[in-house]
Amino acid sequence: MALARREGMKAGDRLIEQRLADALDLSRAPIRLGLKALEAAGLARGEPHRGFVLAKNPTSGAAQPALAAVRRNEQVYATIAGDVLATRLPADVTEAELMRRYGLSRAELQRLLDRIAAEGWIARLPGYGWRFAETVSNPEAQAKAMAFRAVIEPAAIAQPGFALPQEVIVRLRERQQRVFEGELEKMTIGEVFHSGCEFHEEIIRGAGNPFFLEALKRVNSIRRLFAYRSFADRDGMRRHVREHLRLLDVLETRRYTEAADLMARHLQRPLVAGLS
Repeated sequence: MALARREGMKAGDRLIEQRLADALDLSRAPIRLGLKALEAAGLARGEPHRGFVLAKNPTSGAAQPALAAVRRNEQVYATIAGDVLATRLPADVTEAELMRRYGLSRAELQRLLDRIAAEGWIARLPGYGWRFAETVSNPEAQAKAMAFRAVIEPAAIAQPGFALPQEVIVRLRERQQRVFEGELEKMTIGEVFHSGCEFHEEIIRGAGNPFFLEALKRVNSIRRLFAYRSFADRDGMRRHVREHLRLLDVLETRRYTEAADLMARHLQRPLVAGLS
């Protein structure tokens, strides 16, 4: 439902399994389970020859309990991320300690740990407990992540044969425009982060080299922690989105040398003063 809201979907729009699987980085099996859960909650319905469609607008009151669950998960995730960055948590932790500290059930904690482990900043210890990755507690990690992106993303645009299909540019512009024109105030920090990642990953995909894309996805999974500090500044985010829109204008006219330069400046400028 958060994805449907982010994409401006309305009641009656199709919920296409493969598109959802790609957007959420899942196989189709859990997507089907999710669609059935939405159907049971009255938020989706199955239609002959169309599959599932939205039964309610994602901005309607009926959708709020589902979106509230997303916000609750994001709040706990953000709290853990903040505690890790501020070294309020030890490197090694147990599930019992985390459940007690954050008021979570074992099932809630397991879902969070699975997500964090998939993002690469925690790993299960061989015998007992979990260990946070060293890169998380390293104060230079964010600066290094941004320095890496400032190398690979402009380089991808400068590759011979770089091309961004017009339909991709149109889709990205529509989404960034919605964010700029007011959607930003309704989005969780996690949704803001996802929107930014999607924008940059779609552009780097234009190089036609999967190694660029995989490298960016990897660094984005680690960068998510730091984003929770900087993405709270909505004024800074509006400036960021304006730069995204300007970059799309240049890419649309295939001025790739200029676009690579714009991307480099965009990535080298801190989102928030005092933060790399």
